[in-house]
Amino acid sequence: MAMVDAMPVPDSRQKVDELFLFWLSEPSTQEMLRNELTKVCRYGNDGVSGGGESPSILDSLVGPSAVTTSVPRSSSPNNSNYRTPSPPLHLSNSPKSPRAKRRAKSPRRSLKYGASSSAATEKTGPSTAFDDTDYFPTPSTSEPDARKTEKAGAPGRADTSAILKDTEQQKARRARSAKSAKLTRSEVIPRFFFPNGRAGEAREESIDGQLEAAANVFQEQPNGEVTMADFHLIVKAMGLPLYWKATLFSACQDGDPTPTDTAATVSLPGLRKTWQRVTRHCHDEPARFVKLMATEGRSYLTESDFELLMQDIVDTHPGLAFLATAPEFHARYIETVISRIFYSVDRSWNNRITVSDLRRSNFLQILRSLEEESDINAVTDYFSYEHFYVIYCKFWELDTDHDLVIGEQDLSRHADHALTPLVIQRIMSGIVTRDKTVPAGKLSYKDFIWFLLSEEDKTTQRSIEYWFRCLDVDGDGVLSLYELQLFYEEVLQRLRELSIECLSVENTVCQVLDMVNPRLKNCISLGDLKACKLTPAFLNTFINVEKYLEFEQRDPVTMARDDVETLCSEWDRYAADQYEILLAEEAGENDTR
Repeated sequence: MAMVDAMPVPDSRQKVDELFLFWLSEPSTQEMLRNELTKVCRYGNDGVSGGGESPSILDSLVGPSAVTTSVPRSSSPNNSNYRTPSPPLHLSNSPKSPRAKRRAKSPRRSLKYGASSSAATEKTGPSTAFDDTDYFPTPSTSEPDARKTEKAGAPGRADTSAILKDTEQQKARRARSAKSAKLTRSEVIPRFFFPNGRAGEAREESIDGQLEAAANVFQEQPNGEVTMADFHLIVKAMGLPLYWKATLFSACQDGDPTPTDTAATVSLPGLRKTWQRVTRHCHDEPARFVKLMATEGRSYLTESDFELLMQDIVDTHPGLAFLATAPEFHARYIETVISRIFYSVDRSWNNRITVSDLRRSNFLQILRSLEEESDINAVTDYFSYEHFYVIYCKFWELDTDHDLVIGEQDLSRHADHALTPLVIQRIMSGIVTRDKTVPAGKLSYKDFIWFLLSEEDKTTQRSIEYWFRCLDVDGDGVLSLYELQLFYEEVLQRLRELSIECLSVENTVCQVLDMVNPRLKNCISLGDLKACKLTPAFLNTFINVEKYLEFEQRDPVTMARDDVETLCSEWDRYAADQYEILLAEEAGENDTR
């Protein structure tokens, strides 16, 4: 056992050196080195091939006796001193060496070996090694000489055109494989996103049917043309919403935004050209509506794009016929309806309505229902005149100088001073909404519409986003405990002025955190508020003192019954109540007169 432990362990570097020396002593290795050095000598003599060998270089590197006095050659036929000639040079056929595999990847050009090499090959038998002459033909000055050299089996200098051609073919093969793989993936995963709707043969047949139905109406008209007064016949025949007629008529008039000329007409070729342009890439109703309404080639709608549509509704809807004697209210009603549309439909807060926004909203369905409903007040979404009347009267009460702009003092009188000064300051700062047409620190009529809709109905997604922006003082995307304390301290001060017993800041903050149950500790995100069912109570705790007290003093049984029986929204209920109050006040004023 002691003798085994005393045995020396060979060093790895020494073992590698021994293997390398053994490889170098092989006759085939020495022959390969000789051939390589011969090529170096031939190309070194002014680039002329075919010169004699230079054994002095080989002797200086390998030694003259190393070629003949190394390991015995078992392949010698008769003479032990006879050196076995190597096959045509290819590095993959050399004896196994540490670098053999690496050099085998790049074949090298062979040179002429002479007749002795061919004779030796005949003696030793056919070689199974790779022959460079198959890929590198011998260069020649004339074609017959090249044929003779090829028949003699003497390899020459390699022509790289063949291997280059081979490489190009491999690249083309790989490109075809990648293309076929891509086609295969597209077949496995079909297209699933259609921003302008899904096209199909049924839709193409529907378009042809619409134009054919319109052509029948044009044939019944004098001169085959239709005016704006009769264009509703064309729209109904095509199965389009009735109140698309003004926009479609304007588009057929080469985009004239105000077709006020009663003598203007549209022909069938003009309608066909316009409708084919609209439906060429737009395959559903929202995409066609945006294509038809948008000006300047935009893919979204702005507030000005709705003015022509709204003016046509004011002029032709039977529920608004009374406005014909009060044209001064047309602009205010149109502005109110457009603001309500963007308040509900625009989800990006950039005053733009896209095709995706229309698909997620009910606007097109409500617009289509106008032709079936003669009472405009029955359409509570967007178009109700009673809702416009309430909004405009509330703004008129606050706007004492009637310049259609209100300040902080004016807004503080809203709901009997229910809003705290900090909330009013945040609203006036423009951090939530900002009409650039009015001075800083003022609120326009358009901004007041958004404020009133958000204040009276805190259950909608837009209202929650509105008040979240107002409460997020530092703009970090979450409501911290500091921000909640900051707003509640003003509510607490107002309650103390009214001699009302209230909870402390710490208890209130703990209560609202339990109410919302945020995902992150001690901070509330916008998603937390949208997922909470008690978000209106949470917001009123920091915004509106009157509504906060009403919630705290409300009977739980009555509150549960009202939640079950409610069929309309908070805004609809508020607008109906306020409209009755305004009518009663107006009737009382008339009686006193």
